[in-house]
Amino acid sequence: MISKAAFFALPIFMLVLLTLPSQASDANQAGFDLPQPNGCHPVGTRTLVLRDPRRSRDLLVTMWYPAVDGTSALAPYMDKKTAAALAEEWKLQPGFQRLVHTHARLLAPLTEGGPFPIVLLEHGSSVVPAIYTVLAEGLASSGFIVIATNHPPDSLISVFPDGHELKFTPYWPAEADRRTQGVAIGKFADEVLVAAVRFVLDQLQEINSHDHFWHSHLDLSKVGIVGHSMGGTTAALATKEEPRILAGVNLDGSTYPGMNADVRPIPVHKPFLFLATEEHASGESRSREYVGSESNTYYVVVTGVDHMSFTDAHLVSSRFA
Repeated sequence: MISKAAFFALPIFMLVLLTLPSQASDANQAGFDLPQPNGCHPVGTRTLVLRDPRRSRDLLVTMWYPAVDGTSALAPYMDKKTAAALAEEWKLQPGFQRLVHTHARLLAPLTEGGPFPIVLLEHGSSVVPAIYTVLAEGLASSGFIVIATNHPPDSLISVFPDGHELKFTPYWPAEADRRTQGVAIGKFADEVLVAAVRFVLDQLQEINSHDHFWHSHLDLSKVGIVGHSMGGTTAALATKEEPRILAGVNLDGSTYPGMNADVRPIPVHKPFLFLATEEHASGESRSREYVGSESNTYYVVVTGVDHMSFTDAHLVSSRFA
């Protein structure tokens, strides 16, 4: 069990540390290079739409994977509409995404040596999967296939290939007390986000069996999940409830309705890492959010960082705010 935890958790822990000193990049350069992935593989990426007829919804999924080195175009950081929404939200320079240089190549061939273990990447509320590009590229370069799902209405925006878009919509009663809001948020996590994780895993099994590009390259016997903020809540619940997930990582996410010291502890009897800020870790109630045995539960507090340090936010803001 400890080896499984290390298998999924240690690359994520090292990647978070890798991004922290990188915020002093030269603000005068014409372009802005994201930190170089620290694994041994080149990285490829592609996006697909998964249609869920049972829930009458489509999910936009971005995949990063170990690839063959090539000359195909580098992937854009994000599409124009997503960047415009993020620029408005974060007060960034319009069109900033054109200057951000990623390291993943569009539609690059998968490298040999698979099948590769899977990491499901779950975003926080009112952001988009693209702001975890540093983490995703780093994991893919280390030999993982990373699956990031955009979850409307919890994401800031979801822009589909046909041009239609879905924007963030609160799914809790705005005028209610914090506990009532927390109950609604927890219900959404259980009934929508964890259900989407299960659906994506089902689709990955289909893709692994029938899709020409992915055929037999996905090792669905080795699935981990990492999430930030609300995505961290999703990661904890999914690790607990979904038998196909072996291990999980929560990047500074809470349980709900634990927003007001009203904690609903989540017992996770699989390898699980909680990576927290000092602010989140303070207070007696926080230590009770996740419970497990000492042999497979890891609780790490990172000093000198804030909630968004687990994303690309400070890297991007340092250049384009």
